[in-house]
Amino acid sequence: MSGRDPASPRYQVICVCGGYGFPQGDASAARITIIGRALQAAGIGFRLLHCGPSPVAGNTRRAGVHEGIPFEYTTLLRRPANRFARLLVYLWGAIGLTLRLARLWPDRRRTAVHLYVMSGPLNLYAGCLCRILGIPLVQELCEWLPSDLSSEDALRCKVTACSSFTRWLYSKPMFKLATGVVAISNPIEKRVKELAVKVNPNLLIHRLPNVVDAERFANASSTMSSLDQSVPQFVYCGTWMVDVFFILRAFAMVKLAGNRAKLTIIGRYAEAQSTLVLEYARERGLSSDDLVLAGYVDDSTLQACYKTAAALLMPLGQDDRSITRLPNKMGEYLASGRPVITCEIGDLTHFLIDGVNAYLGQPSDERDFANKMIAVLEDPDRAAKIGAAGRQVALAHLDYRRHANELARFFVSCIEQEKERRYRPITRRQRFLQFFRNSGCGLLALGIIASGRVRRAKKRALSGEVVTAIYFHKPNKRLFAQCLRWLTNNGYHFISASELLDVLYRGKTPPKGAVWLSFDDGCTEIIENVISPTKLQQIPVMLFIPTGIVQGDGRFPWLHKDANANSSSIARDSVTTDELIQVASYPHVALGSHTVRHALTSDLTEEEARVELAQSKRTLESWTGTEVKCFAYPEGRFDHRERPLLKEFGYDLAATTQNAFVVPETDPYLLPRFSVADDIFFPEAICNMVGEWRPVIDPILALIRQLRRIPEPLREFRDTEQLQKKRQSA
Repeated sequence: MSGRDPASPRYQVICVCGGYGFPQGDASAARITIIGRALQAAGIGFRLLHCGPSPVAGNTRRAGVHEGIPFEYTTLLRRPANRFARLLVYLWGAIGLTLRLARLWPDRRRTAVHLYVMSGPLNLYAGCLCRILGIPLVQELCEWLPSDLSSEDALRCKVTACSSFTRWLYSKPMFKLATGVVAISNPIEKRVKELAVKVNPNLLIHRLPNVVDAERFANASSTMSSLDQSVPQFVYCGTWMVDVFFILRAFAMVKLAGNRAKLTIIGRYAEAQSTLVLEYARERGLSSDDLVLAGYVDDSTLQACYKTAAALLMPLGQDDRSITRLPNKMGEYLASGRPVITCEIGDLTHFLIDGVNAYLGQPSDERDFANKMIAVLEDPDRAAKIGAAGRQVALAHLDYRRHANELARFFVSCIEQEKERRYRPITRRQRFLQFFRNSGCGLLALGIIASGRVRRAKKRALSGEVVTAIYFHKPNKRLFAQCLRWLTNNGYHFISASELLDVLYRGKTPPKGAVWLSFDDGCTEIIENVISPTKLQQIPVMLFIPTGIVQGDGRFPWLHKDANANSSSIARDSVTTDELIQVASYPHVALGSHTVRHALTSDLTEEEARVELAQSKRTLESWTGTEVKCFAYPEGRFDHRERPLLKEFGYDLAATTQNAFVVPETDPYLLPRFSVADDIFFPEAICNMVGEWRPVIDPILALIRQLRRIPEPLREFRDTEQLQKKRQSA
């Protein structure tokens, strides 16, 4: 137990960001602030670690409190001009981040890291560091960086696609290292879910739109605005140059139509960017009187500028970036009560209606966008009503107070899930014993291979007279890949369950080297470790599923005998129903029954067995729409009473764990399978796959069990001797 203050929150979230600046910064600083306030409102502690210098000159403190959020820089505030000095500063920042997160280790059971870094080495480093320390990591995704940025404006602005490193991050590592993801939009949430099926089935995902303190912007004063209120002002807040060029083209059309108005652009621009904007404006016929580059402004001035604007501009293109993002400023725009002009694309169409609570133009159409701007100028009363309706949308849907409790529950779920993953671990002693056991068994397996037993068994397997049935539970990815490669390279031919039934019932001759793969229990690991590689090679597999566990909390009872049965925070051991339905749709995957609750049929009454066999079959068939004909005995245990029931309910095959090849004369309801353990060395796996491991190891294990027993006469002598010693000492 850590000696924390009893008055401190039970849970805490540490936000790690880099390069955005805090408390003054761009939209990222605003989103970090509002997420922090939401969590604090729900009773969760929140503070910020800024790993890198601040790009905003207005940030002058390395540590402090902003709107109730404690923050700290792990580096200098200023970015050195010298390249070598910059490298040292970022190295210093990484060391500082490491030390600060390491101090959280005693509190890791109640702590989560919110990683507001979506690209670059810092993302990978922070993810690996959290995994090493056992701290749950929640990845922020307020945009999808690997989007297509090939438009003319992007090229002119020298905005190119993200780096190969970032694309690699988004392909797997980012989501593999995370416990949870906060996605800003439906499209991003959908993409993460699709990736999670392959790389991290336990990944938790929460969608949080661009929430805002709607009441603050709604009640803001307009007296601090520096805008000339005698001329209608269109306001754009942001630094995305592609959007700026689009607005300049649209505004030029507004001016060309003879309308009196100005355009104000708020945001932090480098000198080269400001020059580029002014040059582009001149090319479009705009004068210096038409355009105001306000630069960076503080929050009070920004809110006042919003309140005095004729309309607030937020263009979106017909591109992947616009489809997946939901700009942070939209919530601020709407909350201000002024009319918003944007484009009809992405998630905003779920609550914005053109002409009702916003002006929605066609994406990437500056002419249509310009027409919306002209409509505001021509009918300001209608524009004011639309702006007021937009404010109601912000108060109803985007105010952070409405999302606080749900967001807090998500972070708590991430903390509890990581706690369960961490405290269902293999201890150091277990790891040592596992390595010691594998090393000894690996040497024994090499001896079996050298003796020629494996060669002879493989020769029989490739004869065309037998089928090799192999089953796994949750093989690690490397081991399973090695097994597939060995089987393929040695001439084995993968067959499906229907082909196996043809051999058993219709006398069909199996192909040479016929091998049938099956997997018991439906562990979460099979999605990444088994389904992905077999899908790529179209290798048929059979999954034997305990339906009640999959439908329920996904926990295998034999792994949680001492756990709180009512704890909903423990991570799943099995796949989810949705995941199972998804993988069952693949042509190479078939499902079989493993009872409802992994019940040992030999321990059941006839009525209980009926329920287990019938209900599991019906459930699987309702999920997949295909007939289920195969069954596997849990733990391979049976007492022969199952056969009439299996036949009655339409099962054609029942798999055991008996160690033998399948031949045409094999009893279909006592089908033998060779077992391959989960975490063993590859030589032992080879001996397992050809059926030569059990005949060697079983006698050895029996001998060890015999040696552990003390012979009865010796035990009696020992007990008598101890009793005599006690009497003498007394």
